[in-house]
Amino acid sequence: MCAESPELSREDIQRMVTEKIDEYATLNFLERFSIFMGKAQLLEFGLKRVLSRDYEIPIEEMERWTLGRTKNELERVGIRPDFIAFLDGVVKHRNYIAHELLLDNAITRSIANFSPRKLEGDLFRGTYELEQIIVLYDWCEEHNGWVERAEGT
Repeated sequence: MCAESPELSREDIQRMVTEKIDEYATLNFLERFSIFMGKAQLLEFGLKRVLSRDYEIPIEEMERWTLGRTKNELERVGIRPDFIAFLDGVVKHRNYIAHELLLDNAITRSIANFSPRKLEGDLFRGTYELEQIIVLYDWCEEHNGWVERAEGT
């Protein structure tokens, strides 16, 4: 990612995310939903803190910003494009999970007898991507990796 910073390989990310996902195994659907929403909110707060700290955008100005609006501002100020691309997927998952997942799940359960795995796939995929972006967020914070640097700089 950054010439001076340690590499974060795909395998490293996958291992860390798998460890986090394993922690969800004993939780029921609503518990996993709640944790997803809480972690998405914490991610949003952390990203707003980056904007406030590094780009001097007042926290008060961002108070009502959504995760999507925060992503757009991060993109505007030049946060690394690979992070923005991952974050875009998380925003889409978060919006669906926050606004439609519970209703879709209830309607589907009432008209068909699908397996929990089928019914909960969207939540699993969203959780997996959220855990990935949290790993990337933590790495960028630890290694000041928010802006892509040219080789040798």
